[in-house]
Amino acid sequence: RARFLDVRSSESFARRRLDASSNVHIDDVRGGGAHALPPRTTPFAVIASSASEAEALVNYLRAGDFKAVAWNVEAAFAADDERFFHACELYGRVFRVVQGEPEPCERLRLWEPSREFSRWLPRLAADETPSRTCVDFGAGAGRDAVWAASLGWNVLAIDNDARGLARCAALAKAHGVAARVRTVRLDLRKTTSDEAFEEINAVIGRESWSPVSLVYAVRYLQKSLVRDLSRLLPPRAVVCWFHFMRGCESTTVGRPTKDRDLLEHGELREFFLEGEWRTLADEVAFLPDGRPMSEFVVVRE
Repeated sequence: RARFLDVRSSESFARRRLDASSNVHIDDVRGGGAHALPPRTTPFAVIASSASEAEALVNYLRAGDFKAVAWNVEAAFAADDERFFHACELYGRVFRVVQGEPEPCERLRLWEPSREFSRWLPRLAADETPSRTCVDFGAGAGRDAVWAASLGWNVLAIDNDARGLARCAALAKAHGVAARVRTVRLDLRKTTSDEAFEEINAVIGRESWSPVSLVYAVRYLQKSLVRDLSRLLPPRAVVCWFHFMRGCESTTVGRPTKDRDLLEHGELREFFLEGEWRTLADEVAFLPDGRPMSEFVVVRE
């Protein structure tokens, strides 16, 4: 894991950097690059080209956003002064000054996969799933997809947001797992579940991947799709669905609010009453901002 967010250019980063740093350009951070940042409660430090740039970015990150939770920036440094790196070399028992662009497989990250998914995937890989192909519905910028690929999974990342899918592909390339991640743009509100799985199976066929054994979603919901999974997935397939529940509208964040975007307690379980489905989890978890989340996992016997 990285400890520093280095927002300088990639050229400056390659010339001289700390070994415990992750490079995300300052324009990308401000332009929707939150997916490259750590969880908001995880402390980290900023390295920028100048003191004024570092201060401005820290103020930006500490201001927070609609989630009302700021990032935990401990300190900020200007890397335009050789004395900074010289000090790191003198006291380099923890951090070393290095040169050169890191290889993708060696690139450190500040970001983390979602808490619920990171807890369940290693367990499922060991105990439940017969193959190594999964589908990420509502993949967004791809942190969960890239993390799963880094563990050896082939991942179909599905979303309707072209910009998010582009970020997902870029993140996969940056971390050396582009061959294991395929992005598919689908509007699941306008596409039937059968049509979606026709596209999924077509991609699997082109890539010569094994059949889907895991379907998951984190903070994404299309209820008709979830309902249809019970008939579309093969034996031993696993469904993991982590999404906002009723009560979010009463928190400080106050969203989502629409019925179609909220789950009632036990609602997902009702979709898997038909067939041989075994429930591994049907619980309520809470995000740091107080919003309740479903933690729902079932496996087909």
